[in-house]
Amino acid sequence: MRCVGGWRLGTAAVFVVAASARAAGAVDLLERDGLALTFELEAGVGGLLTKDTNFGVGRIDLQSGEVSGDAQWGEGYLKPSLSLDYDSAGAGALYGGVSAVGSLTVGDGDAGGFTDGGDKKLSLEALYGGWRSGALLADSLGEDALDLSAGRQNFHVGDGFLIWDGNFDTRGDGGYWLGPRTVFDFAGLARADTSPLGGQLFFLRADHDQGHTELAGVNLDYGLSGLGLGDDGMLGAMYFQITDVDARFEAEPPRDGMQLATIRLNDVRVPGFEDAGLYAQYAREFGDGDDIDFDAQAFYIEPFYDFSWLPWSPTLAYRFAYFSGDADPDDDEREDFDPLFYDYSRGWGTWTQGEIVGEYLLFNSNQVNHMVHLSATPAEPVTIGALYYHFDLAEKDYFGTPVEDKDFADEVNLYVDWTVNDNLFVGALSGVAWPGQAAKELFGDDPFYLLLAYAIVTF
Repeated sequence: MRCVGGWRLGTAAVFVVAASARAAGAVDLLERDGLALTFELEAGVGGLLTKDTNFGVGRIDLQSGEVSGDAQWGEGYLKPSLSLDYDSAGAGALYGGVSAVGSLTVGDGDAGGFTDGGDKKLSLEALYGGWRSGALLADSLGEDALDLSAGRQNFHVGDGFLIWDGNFDTRGDGGYWLGPRTVFDFAGLARADTSPLGGQLFFLRADHDQGHTELAGVNLDYGLSGLGLGDDGMLGAMYFQITDVDARFEAEPPRDGMQLATIRLNDVRVPGFEDAGLYAQYAREFGDGDDIDFDAQAFYIEPFYDFSWLPWSPTLAYRFAYFSGDADPDDDEREDFDPLFYDYSRGWGTWTQGEIVGEYLLFNSNQVNHMVHLSATPAEPVTIGALYYHFDLAEKDYFGTPVEDKDFADEVNLYVDWTVNDNLFVGALSGVAWPGQAAKELFGDDPFYLLLAYAIVTF
């Protein structure tokens, strides 16, 4: 036992020292007569450990139901990719890409029980092709005004509040926390960009983690820089309908037939005070499904201020976020908000809210959150930050289990990120979550600790 335990701790320590990395780099294999072929290799590793997991109950394996103690685990992946681009000058440009992912989890498995030690998988990631207008319509609509593509590819909307990640890296994939798989199983996209207005018609099919959910819709974006609301200020709106869910994998509660409408503001600045800005979004889910109606909503408002004149250029942000719950889960109306395909986009806290509670316990449904985020840059390649969260349940229910109180938890995260060079990014985070009365009813009353380090490198 001592030997096995020492191996696990030693493995975690190696990962912590090595950290895990995310960076960008590419090698041009061919560039001639308008044809470009590019190879890229991305590799990531991470080491994570928790103490008093699930507030003292221990790690719960979601496949076997086994309850164990604290979790110490490592994750890693390799992602090679090839991309091709052919500019035909007068007829626009053809492009395509293919990539694969090999990933694994070692040690105890992640603290949420989504992956076990020994889980590993080698799979196709991206495989897509497309055409963009290039200079063909430059005089009338602008450079690359039209873009048509189809296949296994990424699709991102806004800051990732609803649509960002088509694969959650569970069910034996390995690498749950690093999340190297992001493409949708299929994405058919028709994109137009006639600045300041742009938009996309889309059809998406998610992976089996999301029941192969299919949806079709439209997204519009309007750039606000011309109105003096910041260089990156954006007003957006989106509508879609879920058209099918594979019954073999359909998640509970159901979503087939659900419609969603949303409006958002991203990085909007205050005229005359450009250090002050705002992110905000409102989304409503509605419609009729099979023997069930949908009526749920979510919104957030996040003002922030950049103290650009101070040393280290600190930024202070506050966010209030609300995701509706269902007061009566047994009736024929679904009122708990379906979080869909959210993911990390503009930094820590979006949209995994809390590296403990948001990663393993609450998932942007039936919750009310307060967040305070302070970050700074002591040296240009290094960013440090602190996040505080308070979590309440919107309704006195935790995934079908009634509770007597809505107070769920408080959490603090401290992190450092370091861009070592153009090809290497490393970082580390420590966190602790304290249970509220609801979490004490469901789990235990001990603080839940987390320590992680990561690094991603590209060649």
